[in-house]
Amino acid sequence: MLAGHVRLLKILFVIISIKLFIVVVFFGYDNTNEVVRPQRFVIIDELLVDKSDEPSWADRLKLIRKEMPSFPLEEMHRRPAGIPKCGKVPSLMEIDFSNDYWQTFTNVNLTYHIYGAYYDNRETMSEAPLVRVLTMINHYGKRGEISYPETFCQIWFKGRVEPVVVNVTDHKLIWYWGGASPYVFPTLLSCCLPKANVTDAAEAPEMVSLVTQPCNKPRNLMRVIYEPDDSSANATDAPQTRQQEQTNSTQLQRKPLRFMVCVKSMDFIYKDMSWRLIEWLELMRLLGAGKVVFYDSQMHPNMTRVLNDYMQSSPGFVEVRPLSMARGEPHAVPHFQHYVMQADSFNRILNEMIPYNDCFYRNMYKYDYIGAFDTDEVIMPLGNVTNWSDLIDLAYKVPDYQRETWNCSEWASFCFRNVYFPAYPERPKVYKKLPSFYYMLQHVERVSEPCDRYSATKCLHSTRYVIGLHNHFPLFRAEKGECEPKSVPVEYAQLQHYREPDNKTRLLNPIIDDSIWRFQPLLQQRVYAQYERLGFLPSAEQVLSAQEQRHKDDELLLSKSISMG
Repeated sequence: MLAGHVRLLKILFVIISIKLFIVVVFFGYDNTNEVVRPQRFVIIDELLVDKSDEPSWADRLKLIRKEMPSFPLEEMHRRPAGIPKCGKVPSLMEIDFSNDYWQTFTNVNLTYHIYGAYYDNRETMSEAPLVRVLTMINHYGKRGEISYPETFCQIWFKGRVEPVVVNVTDHKLIWYWGGASPYVFPTLLSCCLPKANVTDAAEAPEMVSLVTQPCNKPRNLMRVIYEPDDSSANATDAPQTRQQEQTNSTQLQRKPLRFMVCVKSMDFIYKDMSWRLIEWLELMRLLGAGKVVFYDSQMHPNMTRVLNDYMQSSPGFVEVRPLSMARGEPHAVPHFQHYVMQADSFNRILNEMIPYNDCFYRNMYKYDYIGAFDTDEVIMPLGNVTNWSDLIDLAYKVPDYQRETWNCSEWASFCFRNVYFPAYPERPKVYKKLPSFYYMLQHVERVSEPCDRYSATKCLHSTRYVIGLHNHFPLFRAEKGECEPKSVPVEYAQLQHYREPDNKTRLLNPIIDDSIWRFQPLLQQRVYAQYERLGFLPSAEQVLSAQEQRHKDDELLLSKSISMG
């Protein structure tokens, strides 16, 4: 019995000893070489939000001026103290806005939709100095037969309390082809400043208002645009001097003529024309355009991206300006805006006169010739002439197509006959080794016959003489010794129009016209660089993947067709 207890005690002792050994080994393990990372507790007290300071008042004015280029907010805030005896600058709440860029003025039964105002002090204008007001009016009639109610301009100068009040002396209707209500028609109003007055006629005014009586308080107020050529000592006659040098055949060293292009509203919300836009812009640059102005009526994101890149990489070459339609159609909603422009083509065409004339008057002091055409149109010199400056020099010397001009030494514009370059998708590529994304370089087949001198012509307009621009030619000019526009014969230059002709019989019997290939090496190089810069060029893997996907799509379409048959 005793022996059994002793054995049990020994077993318990062994078990306890083993447990004690395990405990000693466990707690005696040296873990000082291991790094124990303490847990960090971070209290988040900030968010990743914009903490920039609010822009200064001066910066805000610049931002607003970019948003509302014709609204004179800056000028309103620097008006001198004092109450004028006649008229008063309206406050913000007293102005009748139509939509983002238009104001309205009513006189009797007429509604004036006002878009812009411009100071014109060109020496070739007999009525200068004057303010021209660009409007759309719900009234149409033949020139000489149409009448307008008496209207006055209150013209405000910097630092002066009293306005200069003058009659609207002229309504220039920039449309000859008929129309009626409910349409509105582009009309240029003339507000002639007194030849000699206390305001100093050489000084450009700041603001203008339209009123029905001289001293009425206006309900509209527009900034007067005056953008002189800062590089010229006398900005108002810089274009004249350049053109006089150009026509002087005895002068050995002539300054190059300055060209720019105005493009109507860019309504390409669904169709990506960015790749063709690049090729067109680079060709404009090679021909001599120093600036191209676009009006944004909702573009495809890639087209906006292209233009933004040009504005950053080539400052001054591309400018994009805002635009909306005159009657108050909403502009901020892009899909509806596109619908409105497509729903009524006559309304769209009438509105196209606004960007052309706004662009002309903003730039007329800085350039000698201004072209107004689309991004599928190119005024192409032929033969040994490869730029517009030499083309103008030649245009002075060659005869006028179908018109005698022996007594002319100056012309309001030089115009070029339209030649269609259709796509001809059913025909094989002319240059099989040239990628299809060089659209104009690839499309060298054209219709055999050019249009007449009036059909779809486009021009280079002299900033000395032109007053009112239509899409195709000037409707008003100075009439100070210059002749009507000259149509340059097609042997010397042509308007290459990359679209289908309205008359489909013209598509028959096309001919090869590779005049653009005189620019091929440099044009192709520049276009490719822009494609590469913007990431438009796919990798080899992407090309193979796209081909494989097209093959699968074709097989699927074929199988569906077989099953349906």
